[in-house]
Amino acid sequence: MSIGKQILYWTTICTALLAIGCQTTGGAMRTATPPTAAWWYEISFEPVSNSVHGIDVSRFDPTWDRASALDANALEGRISPEELARYLDSELSLALKSDLDDDGTPEDVFVGVFSTRDGERGRFVDITRNGQLLQHFAQTGPSGFSALLDYEDGVRWYKCMECDEFELIGWSGQSFFLE
Repeated sequence: MSIGKQILYWTTICTALLAIGCQTTGGAMRTATPPTAAWWYEISFEPVSNSVHGIDVSRFDPTWDRASALDANALEGRISPEELARYLDSELSLALKSDLDDDGTPEDVFVGVFSTRDGERGRFVDITRNGQLLQHFAQTGPSGFSALLDYEDGVRWYKCMECDEFELIGWSGQSFFLE
C-alpha cells in the first residue's frame, strides 16, 4: 500500500470514528439539566386566612389582609416524600413551645406567611401565650419557608434547612427581641 493510500485509509477511519462519536442519541440533541435550588428557597405559600391561631390578622399588623401559620400539612404534596421525611426528622419545627422569658410558663412560637392590602408579602414569627399575642416579628419579601429551632440561647428562626444563618428570638429581661 502506498503512503497516499495509507493516509486516505486512516483519514477515512478517523472521520468515521469522529462521525460515530458525534452522533446524538435518537436524533435529538442532549442538553444538561440545570441544577435547581433547594425546595426551601423555591417554595411559596399563599396566605389565606383573616385570623391565625384565633387572632385576627389586623392585631398582628393593621396593614395585613391575609395570613397563614405554616404546618407540616402545608409541605405535604409540595415537596417529595423523601424531603418531607428529611424535614420531619430534623430538629426544625414550624411551631414550638419555649419558656423564652423564664417565667415558668412556655410561650407558643410559630411561623407563617402574610400579605398586605397593598400586595406586599412576607414571613412572620409570632409569640403567644394562652391565645394572647405577646410579640410579633415580620419581614417583607418571599412568602416562603421558615422554621424554628429551640436552642440554649433562645429560639432560632431559619429561612433554610442547611444554613448556619438564623435570627435569634430571645428575652432581654423586659421584652422579646429578634436579632
